[in-house]
Amino acid sequence: MKNWFKSLHNWSLAWANTKWGAWALFICAFADASFLPLPTPMFFIALTLLNITKAYKYALFVTLGTLTGALAGYSIGHFAWLKANGEFTGLAMFVFDNVPGFTEEVYQYFHTQFSKWGLGILFLAPLIPVPYKIFSISSGAFDINIFIFFFGTFISQGIRFYLLSFLIIKLGPEVKKLFEFNKKPVVILATACIAIAIIAIKVF
Repeated sequence: MKNWFKSLHNWSLAWANTKWGAWALFICAFADASFLPLPTPMFFIALTLLNITKAYKYALFVTLGTLTGALAGYSIGHFAWLKANGEFTGLAMFVFDNVPGFTEEVYQYFHTQFSKWGLGILFLAPLIPVPYKIFSISSGAFDINIFIFFFGTFISQGIRFYLLSFLIIKLGPEVKKLFEFNKKPVVILATACIAIAIIAIKVF
């Protein structure tokens, strides 16, 4: 993670003092939530540490980027993932063969989890160490209600990045050490997301 963070820090530095930094983060989040394996949280941390006064602005951009990317991923899953006979399309097989962490076995596993947890799994998504594109594409393929998917993604990812912004504002560079050496941010995020998931499951 140290090498990742150092590389992202250097790359982020080029964006931090330009007016395009937030948009670069938006594009990164969009791609990460829809089709490319990118380290959006680390880019977000690196960029925000260089401009802490813009922490909440960056949280908004990364949340909206993730949301729009997730909708793109949902569309891929809904319209281009399965053939009429239920078999996987060529695009689906290409993703299984080339996107790290997204295999046919993982897809089938999430099918089971969606059936079990429904909306709750979207709130738990920030806690599960898999790319969000798996959730977005799977939601479309499983024909999850798009409005539930939209609001579940918006709320869970918004909480994730706004809490992370809060931590960066309060702790500054110490956030980097926390992510490298312990799980404190994860515990905070887990508590919030699980609480919301429990409420959502009871309501829906």
